[in-house]
Amino acid sequence: MQIPRPPIVVILGHVDHGKTTLLDYLRKSSIAARETGGITQAIRSFQLKTESLKLMTFIDTPGHAAFTAMRSRGSEIADIAILVISAVDGVMPQTRESIEFIKAAGIPFVVVLNKSDLPDSNPDKVKTQLTEANVIVEDFGGKIPAVSISAKTGQGLPELLEMLELLVSLHPPQSDPDLPATAVVLESRLDSQKGPLATVIVKNGTLRVGSAIYQAQVIGKARALIDSDGQNIKQAPPSTPVEILGLNTVPVVGSLISAAPMFPTKVPPLESRGDAGGVTESSGLNIILRADVAGSLEAILNALPPTVTVLSSGTGDITETNISTAKSGAGIVVGFNVKAPASVSKLAEVEKVSIYSFKIIYELLEQIDKLIVQPVVENILGRAQIIAQFKINTDRIAGCKCTEGVINKSHKIKIMRGDILVGETRIKSLKSGKSNVITVKSGLEFGAVFSPYIDFKPGDLIIAVEV
Repeated sequence: MQIPRPPIVVILGHVDHGKTTLLDYLRKSSIAARETGGITQAIRSFQLKTESLKLMTFIDTPGHAAFTAMRSRGSEIADIAILVISAVDGVMPQTRESIEFIKAAGIPFVVVLNKSDLPDSNPDKVKTQLTEANVIVEDFGGKIPAVSISAKTGQGLPELLEMLELLVSLHPPQSDPDLPATAVVLESRLDSQKGPLATVIVKNGTLRVGSAIYQAQVIGKARALIDSDGQNIKQAPPSTPVEILGLNTVPVVGSLISAAPMFPTKVPPLESRGDAGGVTESSGLNIILRADVAGSLEAILNALPPTVTVLSSGTGDITETNISTAKSGAGIVVGFNVKAPASVSKLAEVEKVSIYSFKIIYELLEQIDKLIVQPVVENILGRAQIIAQFKINTDRIAGCKCTEGVINKSHKIKIMRGDILVGETRIKSLKSGKSNVITVKSGLEFGAVFSPYIDFKPGDLIIAVEV
């Protein structure tokens, strides 16, 4: 069931215009003082309660790489944006970039004129510059709210929070906390002691300790969840920023992860038994990419097919870290005009990691195409609706009605909850009335026991497939 979730608010703006200082004051911590040169080195995310006890999630970011990646995947992480502009310096290059991002994302935003307490501030000049960038604030006759603040003294911050609450009331974000979690990767890295780590924001469902983590395939298990205060938590509801420990690969920044296997968002139509149509699923290919120069690296990255997941990329010769990352991510190492030192080649041999080296880009791309695992074609043979659940002895039984095709004990079973794949299983026992049966046809009611166990609910959809 869809219920309101805390809004995710992203802070954007030019370098050193006070984004981190603003969040620092809100959080009443000293993040800005700990940053090198006062400039944000990595994404910061946390939650806070306003004076009216409304929970909000804030993200402070040094750039827009994660958001560009998410746009390309059709996903938007933020519900609302704060565009921070120095009332002294005015509109700068990264301000314009931020405006373009906000427009592309299609999210509401508020202009924050920081450093308004300084004697040389000129808010009206900034508002005029914004008009030239097609951002017309309310007191200039437009619809974009603007608030003057001082991130250092806190002046204007209560008004800013009130404005954010108003925007939330006009555009309330919602999610279903009972679904398996889907989350967006904000940061990812390989820690020498903890292994692959990912900082994510849960967009829908609830992420729990012990949950399997999926992308195109299982990429680990959530052994621990660390919140933005560094505390271990058992579960992360929607809009919660959290660090995941227990992954076996480093997920790509901006990509989606899920606590249930990924599945097409649209359920395809039922095909006849003899038809070759159906659902296609591809396991894809994980790679570590190294190139001699940034231009070559960018050209290769742009040419890779969508079924390729780049665990990491960079310039320079292949390193032992690249081999370790490839091993943990079940991937390969691909080099373009770079070398693998003898010690690295030896480690790759020991760890059974393949290294592919090329001097011509099209040969590299041809080899990638050959290495991609061909998709498995599944024919959909039947559908059923789970209408009840009950227990006999130790068995949990799903009371169902076949709505299309047939359901057979030999079929692989997918359990869908809306557009989310809850999991895959088999039918251990199939009964129609009091009789054990092999097959149930459309229109008939039946009871089914699944093995392995799956956490189904009334209302879930059963899809029977044949590989």
